[in-house]
Amino acid sequence: MSGPGHPRTAPFPVPHLTIGTLGHSGHGKTTLAAALAARRPGAALRSPDPGPDPGPAAAVRTDGHPVARGQRFRRFRYATDTRHYTLLDPAVRAVPGPRPTLGSGPYPGTGPAVRARAGASGPRTGLDGALLVVSVREGVRPGTVEQLALARRDGLAHLVVALTMAETGSDALSGQVEHQARALLAAHGFAGENVPAVRVSARRALDGDPRWTDSIEALLDAVDTYVPLPERPPPPRHPETGVR
Repeated sequence: MSGPGHPRTAPFPVPHLTIGTLGHSGHGKTTLAAALAARRPGAALRSPDPGPDPGPAAAVRTDGHPVARGQRFRRFRYATDTRHYTLLDPAVRAVPGPRPTLGSGPYPGTGPAVRARAGASGPRTGLDGALLVVSVREGVRPGTVEQLALARRDGLAHLVVALTMAETGSDALSGQVEHQARALLAAHGFAGENVPAVRVSARRALDGDPRWTDSIEALLDAVDTYVPLPERPPPPRHPETGVR
């Protein structure tokens, strides 16, 4: 668990997980990633600085190939009492040409066009879990649907919903957006009713607002609780000493 009474000073080694952010452009993925990283002991609370081009992602699949050819990420790191995390946040890239037309369905973007695009896109593997980021101001958008479809296709099973910009909407609006997100998850084969959904304001948390820093702590706890530890092969033994 996390919180003011639980300093993030877990002894080394602790399990390491890699998670990512999914969601529609402009829903606050990078700001949320910065707010999570700012909860490290001694980390300064500050707004994210996009900085220079972050370069190709360092994460690799289990077979050693890149996560996605040409995809670029910002990397954020944080720790809880029991885990270390690397969070990969896709950097915004301008893609030439028109965006493919999204199909029709229960939500925008669930038709054949998105399925075809998902089949042609690079894999999103190497992640142990992900944050599905949905803005309370806009709700589920085509990019939300598209990225969730990609995640499902590539076998990403463990998601936590972050309802961002929650300070801008009423409880009723936040509840409506949460319902949309859960229905979308269920439509893609996830356990929509069981997935944690946490209402957060990353911007307010970075400003030091106690209510919203607590929401970031709640999100950290949700990821710790819901995303299981990955099963990894034990390290090889030393050929002479037999020590791993």
